[in-house]
Amino acid sequence: MSFGFNTNLMTINLTRNIGQTYSLIGKSLEKLASGLRINSASDDPAGLVISEKMRTQIASLNQEIDNISNQLNKYQTADSAMLQLRSQLTELRTLAVAAANEGGLDESSRQAYQDEADNIVASYNSLIENTQFGTQNLLDGSEGSVTQANELSNLDFSDAESAEEAIAYIDEEIEQLDAAISDVGATEKYTLESRLSSLRIESENLTAAESQIRDLDYAREYANLIKNQLLLQSTMSLFAHASLSPSSVLMLLDG
Repeated sequence: MSFGFNTNLMTINLTRNIGQTYSLIGKSLEKLASGLRINSASDDPAGLVISEKMRTQIASLNQEIDNISNQLNKYQTADSAMLQLRSQLTELRTLAVAAANEGGLDESSRQAYQDEADNIVASYNSLIENTQFGTQNLLDGSEGSVTQANELSNLDFSDAESAEEAIAYIDEEIEQLDAAISDVGATEKYTLESRLSSLRIESENLTAAESQIRDLDYAREYANLIKNQLLLQSTMSLFAHASLSPSSVLMLLDG
């Protein structure tokens, strides 16, 4: 009895299948380890190009987000300092109104008001000169500043008439400072915060879209891995039997 087994051809085919299956298992393990569906151009050439373009856009958006966030922090620093200035002007006006009282003030009381006003004016001017973000002055109108707040002149509370003049002067400064506060606040809310919100939404949407292209479906890839491992086991079993000689096969059949 003779057998027409072409063992050489079968062995070649099985060897090729084993190599291909090993390659598929290796790709699955690489994807599961990286969490990415596309790890090289061979995985999905078109998808890789689209993904890389999206990543470039996302990187640019994130850098712009950082830039605007930094600019917003700068404006918030200026905003906080300006509110301190506004509070000090309110204190000065209160002192001026008290000093404008024509009766009931002796010389020592008037001097106390004057000393307190002098201290507030010095603090006010120092705040304008020294409010910085990094190395940039924010309130003195220099290059890179957010606004220009006027430094105060010395106030005179020596008599009621001088105090009344001080009140008028303080009111002018309050009006100008309030306008500056309004401008800075509007820039924060309607320019910087609005743009920052739009950029974040755009970045999130683009990141989600890129993730759909690049990221791995773990359940599907794990199923592929198990399938290929089973396929490898069955192919290896066939390969072992393909190496048997015809006489060995007869012995197996007779046995």
